[in-house]
Order: sequence, then structure tokens, then C-alpha cells
Amino acid sequence: MNDWNKKAVEIYDKIAEEYSKNFDCIDSESDLVFLNTFLSHLQPNSYIVDVGCGTGFSAGYFVKKGMKVEGSDLSSSMIAIAKRNYPEIIFSVADMRKFSPKEKADAVWAGYSLFHFEQKDFEKTIKQIRTYLKPEGIFGLVMQEGEGELERDEPFLPEEKIYLHLYTEDQLRSILKKYGFNVIEQKRKTPLHPNEFPYNKLLLIAKCHF
Repeated sequence: MNDWNKKAVEIYDKIAEEYSKNFDCIDSESDLVFLNTFLSHLQPNSYIVDVGCGTGFSAGYFVKKGMKVEGSDLSSSMIAIAKRNYPEIIFSVADMRKFSPKEKADAVWAGYSLFHFEQKDFEKTIKQIRTYLKPEGIFGLVMQEGEGELERDEPFLPEEKIYLHLYTEDQLRSILKKYGFNVIEQKRKTPLHPNEFPYNKLLLIAKCHF
């Protein structure tokens, strides 16, 4: 990991409990629209790998909707909360650039996590996901929309700066196409909560073509 990655993990370790209190109780349709859009492309009982799973909220929601799920994250504090809140789900501390699940996945969810990587590591993660996603598998990606790299105050820890890499929709579509993914649906939403980064959130649903 480079210094930016290490700093991001350290910050998430510090804010894990506060993050969970703020975001693990969301249940409005506007909050859940990305998760429900992703699920609409899956068959019942699909096996989902949730990379950068954080405190496990998305994984828990997927299980509640009839899916099988495995989650991983680099923050040990986040994973500890995920295991506490969803003991029936397998969670592990792992680097998503190298992570491989216990079995091939029908779908992969990467929500609000990959924008903390530089582009080369973002692409390395996409390439790694290809190794365990089944042919015609579904990939759900949520990123912060914009352009360029920056460091900004972490909303839960304003004295700390955290690295973000913003992308336009065209940039993301181009990167996904490079690794054999065809975008089949996209959605946007504006920030809904005061502790979110102040950028539009962009969901791309892509299908893996070999």
C-alpha cells in the first residue's frame, strides 16, 4: 500500500463506530435505490462478493433479499463491526487488489470504496475481479463523480485529510470496457446526508463479457 492507502485505512479504523451509527440505519427508498437496482439484475440465491464492504450494511441487505454473500475490507475495525452485526456472513480483512473469494461469484459489489485508490490500483482491482466473476456476471460499482485527484477533510474526522479520485461517467465506462465489462445500466444520486462527500454518486451496473 502507498501512503494514501494506508492513511485511508487508518482513518476508517478510527471512524468505524461513528460511520456505522450514521449509515447502517438508512432504509429510505432513495438511500437504497443503488442496492435495489443492482439486485434487479440478479437471480435469487446469487453468490455476491462485496469488496470494500465496510461495516457490512450492503452485505446484510443482500442476504435479507435472498442472496449469498461474502465480504472483505482492508479496515479491521470495519470488519469487526460487520462480523458483530452480521455473524451469519463470512467477512475477512483483505486487500481487494489481491482478494479472491471462496468460490466464483455471480456478482460483485464495490460500493463507495474504489475512489480511495489511484487509477492504477483501481484498474488492478477491476482486473482482479475479472478472475473470480463468472462469465456474464454482474458488477455493481459506485463512485464519486467528478474529475481529478484531491485530498479533502474526512467528514467524520475533519482534522484528517483523505485521498479521493473522482471520475466522469465516460472515464469509468472506458476503464470498464478495457477489462471486458459492458455497462448495462447507470444511475446518479445527489448527497443525501451531511457526512457524505459533496459529490454526485454514480452507479454503473456492468456485465462481464469474456
